[in-house]
Amino acid sequence: MNNQTARLIELLQLEKKEKRTNNAKVISVASGKGGTGKTFFASNFAYSLSKEGKKILLIDFDFNLSNLNIVLNQKSENALSEFFEQKKSIEEIIQLYSQNLHLIYGDSGNEFFPKLSKEIIDYFFVSLNKITSQYDFIVIDSAAGANELTLRQLINSDFLILITTPEPTAIMDAYVLTKLLISENFSIQKFVVVNKCTSKDEGENSFQNLSAACKHFLNDEPTKLGTISFDILVHQSIVNQELLIENSSESKAANEIIDISKKFIEFAQVANNNQSKISR
Repeated sequence: MNNQTARLIELLQLEKKEKRTNNAKVISVASGKGGTGKTFFASNFAYSLSKEGKKILLIDFDFNLSNLNIVLNQKSENALSEFFEQKKSIEEIIQLYSQNLHLIYGDSGNEFFPKLSKEIIDYFFVSLNKITSQYDFIVIDSAAGANELTLRQLINSDFLILITTPEPTAIMDAYVLTKLLISENFSIQKFVVVNKCTSKDEGENSFQNLSAACKHFLNDEPTKLGTISFDILVHQSIVNQELLIENSSESKAANEIIDISKKFIEFAQVANNNQSKISR
């Protein structure tokens, strides 16, 4: 254990004693495999929430393989490594996209990227809690897959949105990720978005296949948040490094993401009301 990690663990132990205010709900967007459109969804979903009047912080948590800045055609002046190396606070690495949408970028190809541990991930969330009062939702674009650091990040979240596609391999990987999370006692609400659907029926069937497997083998049922159609305008927005909702809001896929955002806000409000009743 190096001195930096030891110091972070020491700080974590001290600050964990503080009560978690959790004013903002942390939403992790994850996928069992790459190529599902996770970053595309996370960025457009966050932007859509911001257009609904919500204050959003979008974080690229793909560590050293991040591409959110490329998707948004933005220059990342600061990145997560600055925080992990204790060079800057979380507040100092936040960048402004719009009044209601703020960003934290990850690194890409940084040969000096610090070695991370589960304790350091925990410390990030303890530090993140200090600024939650400034936001309605914090959206985290997770790394694809299910390594121990990604699982640790997901466990520290309040909601999980699992992005999959109708491909059988993507459905299986989404199931495996769910299984791994349950083995880690992950009990928060899990939502599913099926992306790149050629029809509504294809999306519905894909969700039902995943849901049936989770219910039968894991005794767990995810909640369907919505489906997103295969749309050539999605491809064009990615190539042009533009947000689909910002530049092609009339497209079918954009309207589906907007509907998903509104539906999620309703779910979150119900969850918040239920939590308030339990607290009382």
